[in-house]
Amino acid sequence: MEKIPDKPGADRRKVSVSECSLLVAPGQSKKLAEIRKRLQPDVPVEAVQRNSAPGLPLLTGLKPEVATELNKARALIDGRINEIMRSFPEGRKNRLFGFRFGSVDAIKAMNIKTAFKTLGITGHSVKIQLIAELDFHGNEVKRS
Repeated sequence: MEKIPDKPGADRRKVSVSECSLLVAPGQSKKLAEIRKRLQPDVPVEAVQRNSAPGLPLLTGLKPEVATELNKARALIDGRINEIMRSFPEGRKNRLFGFRFGSVDAIKAMNIKTAFKTLGITGHSVKIQLIAELDFHGNEVKRS
């Protein structure tokens, strides 16, 4: 194994990473669509199974405006988690998601503002000021 010198001026190999696109567009090949359909599970990802049905119930104990904004935020968080998990290989979704973001439960335990920042969601579609200090379940998150 070759030791790399600590000097900043030493010869170092430069590495560039590039992403390749598909040769055939996803909607143009019937065979690829059939293979993709067989490989994708029929069951939605774990994050959707837990708490997000299309019509999330209003949370009790919150003002109606806050509850509707929280439901919008919950849908955005679940959608982003599912989007990220779909990009990972089938058998390693939870593990790779955990390495990058932490567990799904940990994301849902964060306050909404932190969860949005962690997942890279823009808060333009919700009134973030109303729900910034609430967690996914509508409980107020205490700062430590």
